[in-house]
Amino acid sequence: MKTTLTPRSTIEKWYARLGFPEAYNAAFYAALDEVDLSDLTTLDAYDKDSADGKKNLLAYLYFCEEAERLAQARGISAEIVTDTLSDLVTWTNTWTRVKGTLCLYELPWLSFHVGGRLFRLGRLQFCIGKADRDIPKYGIGKGDDLVEVHIPEGGKLAVEECKASLDAARAFFAKHFPELHYTVFTCHSWLLDDTLRAYLKPDSGILRFADLFDRVDRDEAPSILRYLFSWDTTPENLKDQTPKSSLAARVKDAFLAGERFYETLGVISK
Repeated sequence: MKTTLTPRSTIEKWYARLGFPEAYNAAFYAALDEVDLSDLTTLDAYDKDSADGKKNLLAYLYFCEEAERLAQARGISAEIVTDTLSDLVTWTNTWTRVKGTLCLYELPWLSFHVGGRLFRLGRLQFCIGKADRDIPKYGIGKGDDLVEVHIPEGGKLAVEECKASLDAARAFFAKHFPELHYTVFTCHSWLLDDTLRAYLKPDSGILRFADLFDRVDRDEAPSILRYLFSWDTTPENLKDQTPKSSLAARVKDAFLAGERFYETLGVISK
């Protein structure tokens, strides 16, 4: 006889499956006892601006069950589901460090994961999206289908692993989303910023990754600071941040001296 999961047992199931650090256990189980779960319904109904970091974590673990059902309906493996949803651990780690207590934010971003639009395939993540601007060189108009490339936290950025992920994505979307008509992969990231060439060695994994893309546009943005320092770093508090790498130290000095950095849009043909 099939066992019906309660909200609590569903949350506990995904907490264990995604491999959260044991250091969170006490706070996690305390939250399960304290947080009202009676109003959990669907991902669409949940407030993506919620300031309740503990409830956000419990809610998104609950929504993982529906994410797996959506994946199973398309024949997507449990391994890919687990790899994809493990980003909840990454962002819980990030916000717990910032806030000093068990906490999950970044809900609009994580809604792509639990909503069945984003998948981790090897080193990279791929999200079904729409163009936010015209890309005339590739015949793309604003609103056209495309697949966005994202780079999850997790070690070195080895270009051969990234190429393998792109090949896996081509096969994955053809098999599991045959109705998706896209002609390009795009990546909008600080990692593609040509400004970094002045601060990295020529054989850097970041530069080799960037060179996979045809860079077609860019927007000035300080997002590099959040990735090289803590997630709450801004241009205003940068002077108080301690660099944890030689790149962070060089970027800090350059930024404070007036250098500007960019999020660059890169394109790869399908």
